[in-house]
Amino acid sequence: MSRKLFVFALLCLALAAPAIAQVQSGTISGIVHDEQGGVLPGVTVSLAGPDRSATFVTEADGRFRFLDLPPGVYKVTSDLQGFSRMIHEGITVSVGSNVEIPITLKVASMQETLTVTGDSPIVDTKAMGTATNFTSAELERIPTSRDPWALLRTVPGVMVDRVNIAGNETGQQSNFQSKGTRPQDAVWTMDGVVVTDMAAIGASPTYFNYDNFEEVQVSTSGQDLKQPTGGVGLNLVIKRGTNQLRGGVRGYYTSDALEASNVPDELKATVTPETADHNNQISDYTAEIGGPIVQNKAWFYGSWANQDIRLSRRSGNLIDRTVLKTFDAKGTWQATSKDMVNGLWYLGAKEKFGRSPGTAGITRDGQGATWDQGGAYSGGPHGLTKVEDNHVFGANLFLSGRYAYYNTGFGLVPKGGLDTSAGESQVLATSFGSTRQSLNIRPQHTVNVDGNSFHSGWGGAHELKFGGGYRKVDVTTGTLWPGDMIRALNNSATNNVARLYREGLGTDRLEYFSSYVGDTISRGLATIDLGMRYDRQWGSSLPSLTKANAAFPDIVPGVTFAGYTAPFTWNDVSPRIGATWALDESRKTILRASFNRTAGQLDSSIVGYSNLSANPGFADYGWNDVNGDHLAQPSEVDFNHFITVGGGFDQANPTSVESVDTVDPHLKAPHTAAFVAGVDRELIPNLAISASYTYTRTTDVNGNFTLYYTPWIGLTPADYAPGARLTGTLPDGTPYDVPTFIPDEDKVGAVNFGTVLTNYPGYYSYYNGVEFTLTKRLSNKWMARVGGAWNAPNERYGEAVNEQGNPTRTDTTPLVNGGAFTVRSGGSGSGDIFIHSKWQINANALYEAPLGINVAGNLFGRQGYPFPVYRNAALGVDGTRRVLVSPELDTFRLDNLWDLDLRASKVFKLTRMNIEGIADLFNVMNANTELVRNRNAGSTTFNALVQNLSPRILRLGVRITF
Repeated sequence: MSRKLFVFALLCLALAAPAIAQVQSGTISGIVHDEQGGVLPGVTVSLAGPDRSATFVTEADGRFRFLDLPPGVYKVTSDLQGFSRMIHEGITVSVGSNVEIPITLKVASMQETLTVTGDSPIVDTKAMGTATNFTSAELERIPTSRDPWALLRTVPGVMVDRVNIAGNETGQQSNFQSKGTRPQDAVWTMDGVVVTDMAAIGASPTYFNYDNFEEVQVSTSGQDLKQPTGGVGLNLVIKRGTNQLRGGVRGYYTSDALEASNVPDELKATVTPETADHNNQISDYTAEIGGPIVQNKAWFYGSWANQDIRLSRRSGNLIDRTVLKTFDAKGTWQATSKDMVNGLWYLGAKEKFGRSPGTAGITRDGQGATWDQGGAYSGGPHGLTKVEDNHVFGANLFLSGRYAYYNTGFGLVPKGGLDTSAGESQVLATSFGSTRQSLNIRPQHTVNVDGNSFHSGWGGAHELKFGGGYRKVDVTTGTLWPGDMIRALNNSATNNVARLYREGLGTDRLEYFSSYVGDTISRGLATIDLGMRYDRQWGSSLPSLTKANAAFPDIVPGVTFAGYTAPFTWNDVSPRIGATWALDESRKTILRASFNRTAGQLDSSIVGYSNLSANPGFADYGWNDVNGDHLAQPSEVDFNHFITVGGGFDQANPTSVESVDTVDPHLKAPHTAAFVAGVDRELIPNLAISASYTYTRTTDVNGNFTLYYTPWIGLTPADYAPGARLTGTLPDGTPYDVPTFIPDEDKVGAVNFGTVLTNYPGYYSYYNGVEFTLTKRLSNKWMARVGGAWNAPNERYGEAVNEQGNPTRTDTTPLVNGGAFTVRSGGSGSGDIFIHSKWQINANALYEAPLGINVAGNLFGRQGYPFPVYRNAALGVDGTRRVLVSPELDTFRLDNLWDLDLRASKVFKLTRMNIEGIADLFNVMNANTELVRNRNAGSTTFNALVQNLSPRILRLGVRITF
């Protein structure tokens, strides 16, 4: 009985609360009037779409609504005895859009039909924030690199670490930042299910078949109540089957035979077109089919894709190959007149050969010091499996519920194997030997329910939104260093370290519960949106067993870890409010403003900070490279020169199963407050412009994108003594003289080298920015989208200390109040890139010429990213750090970047199919803009060019559809 009550309680709780997902559909609504302006109740309004037909009888206030409409084009017919029939055709619905159709019926003495075509509003009268929608027309017909990250760089306010030319960067996802918010707070939603990777927090857990997308929406501020954070929201809607059988195959191909050369002058003495970074081959093949199983009752959709990306990398003379295989199957069933059921299975499988570890300061990977990557999974079906039911209880109540299991993960195997040790030289910017092996398994379970209810009263119409959800993520992380498990670190000419590791292998569990309620109130020309969201986030670490250091098992032994519950739980209530005002009855010009305060996402690294099993504990000692092979043999370790420890390792008690590293039990979730104000104007049908101002402020942070704030327990800035001063000359000839600081080793030793993960005292980032967009929907044979932004993300420090609590300035914590808030790429990010540009612009367009010829293009430009100059310095038990020697992160910048891509295609229309031949030309101007340089002023290759823009290349394609 108790179990039944427990299950019943859970169901009630679910039905009372909301989704963690974002909006995946749109609505059509409106009010029916007569010619005198009076509302008309009892009008039969009928909807017809590709796979939807519905009827609504207007209520006393003349209102009608159709909810949960997949992106597409619809027809609305209005009938009332004694009035002419009114038909509105060509009504376009996008993801998250609220399309309002004002309908006026004329009195008629005889049967009469009036048809309005293409009169679909392009301005959303209920949109409060800023978002960019990529329609199927833009996705298919504008030349891009065919992945979501290539779309992100075109969104005003979003900055991406890499430039993807013809798909050469599609094999590795990008890092990005937007409007001063944390990249960790990005939310990825696929078909209504949040799939964000909670270990590589804010990243996608998979790769995609670009042709799967019906539509993609990227929101950057003023997010919907269903999104838990204030970060970027990426909303991916998978195609579905309709009443018409449709399908096709597509293929895109390019190779070095279709590529120009753009070796920069500074490299021509040592680099040829054959040895420069270039594309060996990029191929992308897809097939899809969808249609009815039973007309107006059940539909199916399925697809397959294979991408093969082969690159030559100058750094290390390496071949980098990525193979992405994607499969999906989707079914939709009108189970009853009130239930629409759908299911989805999606698998994005990735294999990568020659993946760089992306180690800071290493610009040339050794032959064996790269990875081969493949999938790694937990039990059950691989990939995403989802089932969903959308139920209409009546004209005023709609509920949607879904369950999803996402079985995802990957493994990284070093090319050098596990018999050879690993070494890195910051002086030579080169790695040697092999590298670590990595295992990452991250299954997710998600349940959520969303509801909409409609009522009239208190002088207006009310759309109530409510819902809730629960999500559980297990993150298993394994790290094994090769050979004797000793990592050799040549940090400078006088700083050599032997790092002795034990194995890391453990699991951290994350759990999330959310609920929300909101009301959208419409009265006259005004719309007010009020909402409140509650988020609860907590976690635990599970029991595990790890191996000792292979060479010195007594010094760095393995552990048997019992597990623990994280000492904190985040409980946050987030208010959201917004309003719009139409300046006239035509609703062509809309003023809007919104404010929200959101909580950040909890990730596995925070929950598992004290997890001795998941973190590969280590001890650092001096190293004498006697044989000069850049690898540390056991006999070369200098045990008389102890440096520091990490990963929770307790030097005083090596077999301890309790980490010396702790998490503050009062740790708070990061919070982002955002204010947005803007104006939208429909100039002519299908053409609109928009301008917005955004301010954000993120507080209570626990670190930056790549590092947490983890000071030594009990130490204050007063416990740091002056260290060596770093002097020299910057690239512009300016001298520098930068102080360093060293912690009191006795006080650090007194707490067994323990650290505490806590909130960064007084630190916050903030953003002021203005953006504009021009959107021309496809009509009259052309379409266009232009967007630009002026960005000012900055930061302030309450206490002038870096993420270790040390007053020394580093290249990730420059300690400059009012300085640039800059995200340094990490994890799967590209190279050593600092993401920050004060301006950006993107413009694309398509023209349908006669004879089936289409011409399209995309122009992208941004300010060059920062070039912070640093030197490695030994800071006692703080280890070796990258000390910033330039005055600010953006004192020096790389060159501004421009990229122009063009497309020409020809469509051949046959009886039952269309064949389109496509030619895409990327980097038309063959620019060789610098992207990465060696920033280490202490390196023998300082300021050397590491990567430049990939050369002009022609990609050929064919698309066959029926």
